[in-house]
Amino acid sequence: MLHNQIQLAIDKLPELHLYGVGFYQNEKVLTSSEHKELQQQLLDSTEEFEKACLWLEKINKIKTINKQHSSYGLKHLAEDEIGYISNGTFIAAAINCGFNYKVYETSPNVSFNMSEKDIKSLSSAT
Repeated sequence: MLHNQIQLAIDKLPELHLYGVGFYQNEKVLTSSEHKELQQQLLDSTEEFEKACLWLEKINKIKTINKQHSSYGLKHLAEDEIGYISNGTFIAAAINCGFNYKVYETSPNVSFNMSEKDIKSLSSAT
C-alpha cells in the first residue's frame, strides 16, 4: 500500500526520484536508466516514507507556498526526530499528505504550503 502511495506522488511529479526533483544529481545529468533506478529506490523507501508522513501530521497547511523552507531543510528538521530520510522520500510524503508544492527549475528541492508557526515550533523542540 505504501508503495502505491509513493507511486501516486511520482505520477503527480514524474521528475521525482530518491534525491529530489530533476534529471540531474550533483550537477550531473542523469540518464534515463539512472533516473528510473533512483525512482525504484524511492519506491522501496516505504519505512522512511511512513515515518515522514507521521511527522508531517504535525504541520498545518496554509493557503500559500512557504518559500522560507525547502524540502531539503525540512527533511533535516524531520530527521532530528525520525532518523534519516531522503529528500525525495520527504517530498513524496508531503505530496501524499496533501501539501501543495512549488518546483524550482534549477533545484532538486521544492517548497510546500506549510505553516511557518508549526515549522518554528518543531525546530525549537529539537
